[in-house]
Amino acid sequence: MKQNTPADLPAVGAHFLEFVIQFFTLTKIQYQQQNQIKANTQGFQLLFLLNHQEEASLTMSELAAQMHTTKQQLTRLVNALEEKRLVRRIHDTQNRRLVYLSITPEGKESMKQLKQAMLSATVEGLSGFSADELNELDDCLKKLSSLLPRFNPDSLEKNIFERPIL
Repeated sequence: MKQNTPADLPAVGAHFLEFVIQFFTLTKIQYQQQNQIKANTQGFQLLFLLNHQEEASLTMSELAAQMHTTKQQLTRLVNALEEKRLVRRIHDTQNRRLVYLSITPEGKESMKQLKQAMLSATVEGLSGFSADELNELDDCLKKLSSLLPRFNPDSLEKNIFERPIL
C-alpha cells in the first residue's frame, strides 16, 4: 500500500471534508425530529459533553472552552436547557463563584431518545445496502474511528473516543 506523501495531504483533506459535509447534510435531514434538542445544535453538543463526562459535572468555564464558545453564549444556552430541566447548575460550597453544570435524569433520557432516533434513522438508511457493502462500510468505519482521535489530538477529548456513544 502506498504511503501518503505531503503532496497527497490536500487531496486527502478535500476528500475528508467532502465526506464530513455530505455526512452532516444527510444526518441533519435524517435526524430532524420533534424533540427538545436537535442533533445539530449547541444544545446537543453540550448535553453530549455532559453525558460523557466521568466526573459528575464540569464548570461553565471548562464547558465554554470545550465548546469553543464564550461564557455569555453558554449562559444563554444553559438558561434555555435549564428551563427544559435538561441540565442543572450547582454552586460550589467553598467558592460560590464556581458554577458546575450537570445533566439531569431528564437530560439523560432526552439524549437516550435522541440517540435511539438517530440509530433508527441510520439503520433505515443502511437497509438498502447489500451484505458485502455493509461489511465494507463497517470495516471502513472501524478504521476511521480508530484514526479519528489522531486528527487533532490537542483539541479532542480522548475519553469521548474511549467509550461507546450509544
